[in-house]
Amino acid sequence: MGAGASLVFISTIVDEANGPRVHFVTGRKRVLRLGQGLMEFSELCGQSGSMHDLAYFLSKPGALPRIPHLLLLGANDLDPSAPRLADLMGAVLIFEQQIGGFGLGAFATNDRSGRSTLLARPQDRMRVAEMASRALMDRGAQLILMSFRAQVSSEPASPAQPFFAEGRRHGAHWARRERSIPGYLPLSTTFDATLAGVGTRTRRNLRYYRRRAEAELGCVFVPRVEVTREELLSFNKQCMFTVSRQVAAWRYNSLKELSGPVFMGMKDKEGRWLSMLAGRRYLDRSEILWQMNRDGLAEYSLGTAMRAYFIEHEIAHGSRRLYTEGGTPHPMRFSFVPEELTDLVIKRDTLVAKAMQMAARRFIQPDNDLSHMLDAPELEWMPC
Repeated sequence: MGAGASLVFISTIVDEANGPRVHFVTGRKRVLRLGQGLMEFSELCGQSGSMHDLAYFLSKPGALPRIPHLLLLGANDLDPSAPRLADLMGAVLIFEQQIGGFGLGAFATNDRSGRSTLLARPQDRMRVAEMASRALMDRGAQLILMSFRAQVSSEPASPAQPFFAEGRRHGAHWARRERSIPGYLPLSTTFDATLAGVGTRTRRNLRYYRRRAEAELGCVFVPRVEVTREELLSFNKQCMFTVSRQVAAWRYNSLKELSGPVFMGMKDKEGRWLSMLAGRRYLDRSEILWQMNRDGLAEYSLGTAMRAYFIEHEIAHGSRRLYTEGGTPHPMRFSFVPEELTDLVIKRDTLVAKAMQMAARRFIQPDNDLSHMLDAPELEWMPC
């Protein structure tokens, strides 16, 4: 993965039964040193774009501080400080919750879309997920929550299908499921052609609310927002769904970590900010990362008007796919191309793990489908 990775410190777990090793690279700086190699490996695995802008996603704040772990899986002689791509079987990026600088043994992926969680060739992905999970359990993991893109198959996998190798018992249970999620909105070569492919109501609203904001609020589109950190923090206080000062400051500061940042907005006729939208542009794709809309103007659906501007602007820059980081409740999601996602949960049969499950329900976003698996009555839990 290049000479820049030569200072990475790792620990290694040997998969004695099957040969390949699992190498742990821990810490944000150490993981980042392998960024370029991960992007190259994602190309070989048919997962282009999965590891772009890794620095941004490693700095994303959560309910608790988190320790990033990159698990590299490959041949026995794989050099984790500078592995050859030919020696690499897979890679898994997962985060351990911590308090006071100490890891809690609760691991979760940070990407609800599953695009940037697990890298491997399609036929190897379930095997890589198993090996990574067993390595985490061998290191004392109490709870593992993982979403990733498994091999696409026309046959739905059974929840009872063997996953962990026979004969390995950790005093734990696992469950997994496959589900479809809204993936991305295909972008055509023009705004009108793109809207022709979305639902009638969504198409009407995207046009209507932009025209209304222009006619009644004197809305002006600002393709490149230039504000100070304090100005963004001030606007955050005037918005619907205000975030904490810490998160708002991170949003502003993290834009410089993007290789192709997008920061646009809308102002009214008096020069007041109505909306700000931040995103990123990579390959032939654009992604909405976050959006802030002024409070008190719900009837104008500023979020919809802002997205209309965004879509048209990104089409002009050659983008052919529109993603929304973390998903979106906006009705436009019904026009997204569906993509398949695998959820995996592993929990030890201990009081510590049960306490962590209760904490996960509180600290992981309430609408997070992965955390809901902890209580899903329809799942079949298997010993491992």
